[in-house]
Amino acid sequence: MKSLFLFLLTTLPLLGSAQTDSVLVSSDIHLDLNLKPSGFYHTDSDTTLFLSEVHHVSGKFPFIIMPGDFLSHQPTHDTGSMIKTFRYIIEHVQKADTGAIILPALGNNDCETHNVPDVPTYRVFYNSMLKRIDKNGAIAKTFLAGGYYRYTRGDLSIIVLNTLFCAFGPQNDAVKEIEWLGHTLQADLQENKKVWLVYHIPPGIDRYSGDPSWYASVQQMYLDTIKKYAGIIKFQLAGHTHMDDCRLITDSGKLISYIAITPGLDSRNGNNPAYQVMHYNAPDKTINEITTWYTDSATPYQWHSFGFKALDFNFLLHYTAGSPQGKEFVKHYSTNRPMPSITWDATFCDESIIKTN
Repeated sequence: MKSLFLFLLTTLPLLGSAQTDSVLVSSDIHLDLNLKPSGFYHTDSDTTLFLSEVHHVSGKFPFIIMPGDFLSHQPTHDTGSMIKTFRYIIEHVQKADTGAIILPALGNNDCETHNVPDVPTYRVFYNSMLKRIDKNGAIAKTFLAGGYYRYTRGDLSIIVLNTLFCAFGPQNDAVKEIEWLGHTLQADLQENKKVWLVYHIPPGIDRYSGDPSWYASVQQMYLDTIKKYAGIIKFQLAGHTHMDDCRLITDSGKLISYIAITPGLDSRNGNNPAYQVMHYNAPDKTINEITTWYTDSATPYQWHSFGFKALDFNFLLHYTAGSPQGKEFVKHYSTNRPMPSITWDATFCDESIIKTN
């Protein structure tokens, strides 16, 4: 009996740790293959910065999730440069973990014409980035028609949306996509699957313009869908802003779903370059910690980290001026690069919350 007790004592921590897994998240790379290193800020990413991130990554991941904007900031992109950049990124990211499934979302800068998702863009993106994981043609069926898809493994369903429709239109296409999302979530519910949602542009208020990011009617339709299936949606992930941020979806004051907005490698918005590792509980697929890795101009290509575990977001749901968690969250917002325009106050909290009603 004593031997059995000692065995359990030594193996229980190992059993507990086995319940946690992690995914690598890299967003808003905005890679310019021709750009020479000239500094981090207010510029797109060069290959030196990108490869520094890839070489720093360590660990094994079932998935590498990339919420969009792989290409540099240009009004238009030619097909040849798109293919070259997409393939360069996907091939080097795969080297970070050769066994991981890479799931990319379409960003507004990934289109042949900025902000305009269209069939020629879908074809280039699919052939360069998605065909490699599309074993039965299911991804092609929806992505080549609308820029969105579903990937399943075991009891996890990862739905990758095209929210460019929600922000830039056509609104009819956004409605069709959300209708598809509802049907897909219903199927996931019947199959007892847990769901992660991934996309580029998050709903809610843009902190800089103060305007809504999505069309109001489209956002309401989306919120109605989230409310209906909140029980199986464990996590939502977006990019676009380049900041370490979140949006909280509430119903009658209660948090029903949250959107983690992951920071960008591109520092064009004044942020430090960053990527994240999201740790989750394996049985129920809920995120329990987010580790952010970042570099800065003071220590170029050296990577530093901080963690975030307050995923109940009570400090945002119930604002207090002196909240240590709130002040820390704002500090990390631009991955530890001072941004005087962003302060911890009631407005910051209000802009973080999206009410279903």
